[in-house]
Amino acid sequence: MFNSKLSGPIDPSERDALWATAVSLGVIAFFYMEAKTPEEAWPLKAPSSLDLNWLSLSEGKKALCKITQPRGGKSVFQTHVPFENTKPKTTSSTIPGLEALPSEFTELCGFDAASTPNNNPYYDVASHLAKSLHSDCKLTTILNFLSFITNMLPEYKELLKRKDPCALLLLAYWFAKMCQCSNWWILRRAELEGQAICIYLQRHYGNDTNIQKLLQFPRMMCATVA
Repeated sequence: MFNSKLSGPIDPSERDALWATAVSLGVIAFFYMEAKTPEEAWPLKAPSSLDLNWLSLSEGKKALCKITQPRGGKSVFQTHVPFENTKPKTTSSTIPGLEALPSEFTELCGFDAASTPNNNPYYDVASHLAKSLHSDCKLTTILNFLSFITNMLPEYKELLKRKDPCALLLLAYWFAKMCQCSNWWILRRAELEGQAICIYLQRHYGNDTNIQKLLQFPRMMCATVA
């Protein structure tokens, strides 16, 4: 029924219901994972065609968002609650728009004053992460944190699939912030995959000072056991 509704003209009165359905499917995809330990979670586990499949739904939701307009008009989803307060204790970047990020990201991701989404695949997710790093993830702010997913460019997602260290670190920081939220469908993946990323980067980039310094925050928030 959901697919049939999307295949034709959408009645304005059904927009909220369609958006709620899409969000519910996203929740299920994010929650479901077979892993019970970090070693069984991506990126530590053996490669599979299902790796990062929860991200694939975000592309569909982007298109649906344009149609259903959940933040506009008479939608019940139009409320957009501002951020509130907590961040890692590190030296901040001096790149405009990325000031809240630890300065090690600047070198690692190749950021400079001329960086844009067009010339740096990390920039969009990094700038969104920078906006949320001062905030606590909880029920009243969670929509702002979830929009991090919609800021992932295809190029960034490809880097994640390749287990690029900077792409992994940005995702680990997001997982770290999501660990502040006690929602049942968020916490399990945030903890397990957050821990798995930290372990992976420790094993494969143990001699990289910037990476190891940046790992301190997600390792603490995701409760990685050394």
